[in-house]
Amino acid sequence: MEVVSCLLFMCMVASPVVQCVPGDASAQIPISLYQQALEVFQRGEYSEAERLLRSGLGAHPQDARALGLLGVVLDAEKKYADAEAVYNQALHLTPNSAPLLNNLGNHYLALGNLARAQERYLRAVAMEPNNPNANLRLAEMSLGAKNGGAALGYLGHLPENVKKQPPTQLLRAKALYLAGQRPAAEALLAQIETPEGNDPRAAFSVGMTFVEWGRYEQAEEAFGRAIKLDPANFGILYNLGLAALHARHFERAREVLGIALQQKPADADTLYNLARAFAGEGHDDQAIVLLVQAQRLAPERPDILLLMAQTASALGYYADAATALDEYLKLKPDDDVARRERGAALIHTSKLGQGLEDLKWYIRKHPSDPRGLYELGIGETVRERDKALAHFTQAIALDPTLLAARYARAILNFQEGRTVESVADLQFILQRDPKDYRALDALGKDYLTLNKTPEAIAALSQAAALAPSDPKILLHYSQALMRDGRSEESAAIAQKFKALRPEETRARPYGGLLEFLSLPPQGQRDRYMTNLRQRITLNPHDASLQARLGKLLLAEGKTAEAREAFHEVLSLTSDVKTLSDCGKTLLDEEQYDLAREFLDPVEAADPSAGNTRLDLTIALFHTAGPSAALTELDKMPLGQRGGDYCLLRAEILDAMGRTEEAAAELDRAFGAAPTRPDLYFQTALFLIKHGQYQRALDFLAQGLQVAPDTPEFLVTQAVTYAVLEQSDKAEQLLAQAESRWPEWSLPYLFQGIILETHLKWAEGKSQINTAIALGAQDPAAYYWVALADTSIAPPDMDDAKKAIAKGLELDGNNPSTQALAGKIAFSEKKYAAAIEHLTAAIRLDPDLAEAHEALGAAYRATGEKDKSIAELKEVMRIKEKIAESVQRSPAPASITNVLFRVRPPSE
Repeated sequence: MEVVSCLLFMCMVASPVVQCVPGDASAQIPISLYQQALEVFQRGEYSEAERLLRSGLGAHPQDARALGLLGVVLDAEKKYADAEAVYNQALHLTPNSAPLLNNLGNHYLALGNLARAQERYLRAVAMEPNNPNANLRLAEMSLGAKNGGAALGYLGHLPENVKKQPPTQLLRAKALYLAGQRPAAEALLAQIETPEGNDPRAAFSVGMTFVEWGRYEQAEEAFGRAIKLDPANFGILYNLGLAALHARHFERAREVLGIALQQKPADADTLYNLARAFAGEGHDDQAIVLLVQAQRLAPERPDILLLMAQTASALGYYADAATALDEYLKLKPDDDVARRERGAALIHTSKLGQGLEDLKWYIRKHPSDPRGLYELGIGETVRERDKALAHFTQAIALDPTLLAARYARAILNFQEGRTVESVADLQFILQRDPKDYRALDALGKDYLTLNKTPEAIAALSQAAALAPSDPKILLHYSQALMRDGRSEESAAIAQKFKALRPEETRARPYGGLLEFLSLPPQGQRDRYMTNLRQRITLNPHDASLQARLGKLLLAEGKTAEAREAFHEVLSLTSDVKTLSDCGKTLLDEEQYDLAREFLDPVEAADPSAGNTRLDLTIALFHTAGPSAALTELDKMPLGQRGGDYCLLRAEILDAMGRTEEAAAELDRAFGAAPTRPDLYFQTALFLIKHGQYQRALDFLAQGLQVAPDTPEFLVTQAVTYAVLEQSDKAEQLLAQAESRWPEWSLPYLFQGIILETHLKWAEGKSQINTAIALGAQDPAAYYWVALADTSIAPPDMDDAKKAIAKGLELDGNNPSTQALAGKIAFSEKKYAAAIEHLTAAIRLDPDLAEAHEALGAAYRATGEKDKSIAELKEVMRIKEKIAESVQRSPAPASITNVLFRVRPPSE
């Protein structure tokens, strides 16, 4: 298992490397010079330490102690040849010095010469039985040799103070485990973490020990404790992800490694292992994207190339798999299995001959490998069926559980007229894997050949249930039903077959994926669009391609072109599945008129489809009005009038002014458990519109049970809490949304509006500008920026004018925006412009008191006293009216209005 070094405290196992070497006092260099050299060395100034020692040894060449320290210094400088000569010179002077033998052992350990290191350590402990470093190193070597008993012996010789150190206890736990004393080993591991319980190094080291033992779930738990103590530590995150990966907890591995990748986006190891997590979950399409990135960063990594090949092969991109294996074999030319797999990939491409050459070469070298025999047989089925059958039989004899070989033999036997033999192999497969739909399909065909029609129908029915979009299975099932005289059922299955989209029956391309993924994102989009248009040119009557083009153009904001593409779809197909999918896409993009054209025939084809009627009702509501929508909705059969029906009906009734009926319908919806998130959202807005804030929160809580963490729900909750003046909860929810969807502009916009309503103008403007930078084009954003500019001290009127102009450009029918534009013009003494804007605001909202007040001031400035007095009377009238009812928000362009334009972040 790969490891990233972290806070692991095993590096503390050894006592200080430098051990003093005794010698003849008369031959020693001055003690002050020795101490100076030692201090300089301990500071890491190796060259200066070497200079000092050599200067002293020039006068005292027989100083064994100075020679011993010089050897350590030279080792630190990686001057190993010079160091060994110095050690041998010192050892000649003091042949039985345990410290010198210990340091020479360290020297050989650094060179990787374990045998000579062990020999020196053994001589050291013979002279000094409790030498800490020599015993610890010998214990480590014993653990490496899987000799737990010997390791325990060396650890037993250590001084008591060394035995109690956590690194030593960790070695003892490993030794106990190897010696078969597993409960004692685990108990000791638990003790290592318990003294303070707040040292991530301890938990991390325990985790690494469990990794060594292959106990990945316990390793994952230990790393989990470590990450709680040090959440931002990349090393802990990475190893936690690896432990989860090896424990086959792929979802957790993906989550943790994803976080690690955010810290180090260009880390090839993290990309590689995150790809393994995705592949473990069956998401090979996402794994291959990560592997291409990893290979770009580390082109010489054979493990990345090998996994790329395996993943490309799993996706059906055999030419890409072969290309990746070509590169891998340049790095690992002796990997026979990789050459075999290259052959297995090539036989699925136009290079069948090359693939067979690889496979035959492999079988000559490994004649008893069942997998190789099977793959060779697959290649031979094209031209040499007798040889293929023989190789399948050989593979099964070597490994009777190799189901792939049995399936291949069954298909070949069927094709050669040996149906009974085929049935035997298929039954063997299905006894071990009853959900193998390919085997069920083949068995059904066998039974049809044997005139066992009931048995064929039973097998094919199971296969169709397991793979309802497999065209071959549907075709065979339809034929079996027809043979049994069940013509209506046969026709229904045949219709399902015909309804399949062309791409669902089309073979996958063998190559090109890796080259495509190597392009930058814009290049990928351009290539995809080019290829799509070329395919449409070659297949102008393929409705699915036109639908795909329409969706792509909508995503790019090219609405007019998209609508043309969707109109083309309507002229090409009446397939209900295609029409329904396009209608839903257009509905989501608020192209309600065109959505109706798709949804009308879908509903006509199946009037009982409740979701289709709901979608059509929404489209009618936005095009033909609430009355037409209600008429359509009430065609819903009584048995389908669940929570979703009630929600939509309540909204329509409210739009018709039938408030009491709408409220009653809403009450029914609460108890009927709606399921559609879009209708939950619209109903929450309906409740907010009517000031039922707490009920809106309750309803959103119910909605989150259906669709947890829906982005629209989070911001709607936040806004509702803000209206209820619970700003802390509002800001907490918005921060959560910003964290999960950092590219979404709406949370920043709402955060800014909330801050401004609390008179935090500068902070609010900063948040709203962030929203605008992320693409927010809501007129409210510019209204609130302009309001902040006019409210800060000193006001920034130039920026305010630019912002309010943009707001008016986006929505000239917003009364608050017009009113603020009038106030800004008034402040610059542009009275005519001020009167124009303020008059427009009042026309849009006659009860907007602030607009009347400002207009009165403008008339007064221009000398029109009568008009000024008339406006002041209007202000008094409005205030009296407000006093008699619930006070209105001072700014109609309030935070709640923005909710009605909320769209989820793009995925």
